[in-house]
Amino acid sequence: MSWDKKSNQKTLSIQADNTASPAMADPALDTAGALLRIWGKHAFDLDQLDARTIKELCETWARHILVAAPYPGADPNAAESIRDAERNWPGLRDFATQLRKRENAYVTSSLKDIRQVLGDLVNSLGKALIEDQEEQVEIINQINHLKDVIDSNAPLEAIKREATEVISAIGRIAEFRQHTRQTMLGALTDKLQSLRTELSEARREMELDPLTRLYNRKAFDQHFLRTFELSKLSSQPVCLLMVDLDHFKRINDQFGHLAGDLVLKSFANCCTQTFPRRSDFVARYGGEEFAIVLQETAADAARMLGGRLLQAIRNLRLNYEGRELRVTASIGLAELSITDDAGSWLQRADSALYRAKENGRNQLIQGFNL
Repeated sequence: MSWDKKSNQKTLSIQADNTASPAMADPALDTAGALLRIWGKHAFDLDQLDARTIKELCETWARHILVAAPYPGADPNAAESIRDAERNWPGLRDFATQLRKRENAYVTSSLKDIRQVLGDLVNSLGKALIEDQEEQVEIINQINHLKDVIDSNAPLEAIKREATEVISAIGRIAEFRQHTRQTMLGALTDKLQSLRTELSEARREMELDPLTRLYNRKAFDQHFLRTFELSKLSSQPVCLLMVDLDHFKRINDQFGHLAGDLVLKSFANCCTQTFPRRSDFVARYGGEEFAIVLQETAADAARMLGGRLLQAIRNLRLNYEGRELRVTASIGLAELSITDDAGSWLQRADSALYRAKENGRNQLIQGFNL
């Protein structure tokens, strides 16, 4: 997706004058760049645009603002011709506007069904109150009618007959009210259950990576800290595997991003088959990097499972437009130790992954206690 329209390819120059020095302009550029990076850091998945892509776009625009690097969609070969004072402000404005519109459309769409269910619930409650008021008026009318008959000095038989009819009418009203309330209660229960289901599905969608259907980075951060705290209390073994697909950029460069997407989804399938337990947590950490948390699993068992994952990836035979794609991965493993905090545990797994790649890739290396 390109955020730059042809009408916005022209860059604007910041002209220095006698009242503003270049030094005074630098804080403004620094602030703009920082805001773009904060926006990217807190990006979330949108329809057909994932958080990683948004973060990359924000970072590219930030570099353009801060150091006059090429903006998204610009010709990389033209970088040397861009003077430090030139910035594509119209393009940045268009990027920010379009992204905000897409964020607003996504949120509005996600909440539409929930608003509908809540609206139906309010309407049902209002209808119930109105019906109760109408029934109350009918009962009062029946009682007043009986009172009028008694006050009219009517014969006893007539009073008995009227009393029987009034009592029967009130009984029918009470029976109808009970039936109506039971029906309405059932309908409200169904609506609340539907709302609960939709909220649960919406919450789960917010935790999933749209491409691989694995958990996303935000969900991993929450689960990782929660698992760390619980494991410290229970003393149960828990392992973290950091996985990186080898030479993934080369696949994107040679075959295109659709081929890269095929590799990512195929890798995700390997993960779900290798780690089938409900307690196994597999997340797309970012780009071609993944994180796996294995609860109640010691290092020996985690190494065996990591080996199975490596073999499953090696066995992949992916065909893209008549060409075969071969994939391998590198894994860093760290078992939580009593001396670890959350940061050191993650760092040990990440360092082990780095060593696995430095040692030739396509292997698993365990990180030992610091």
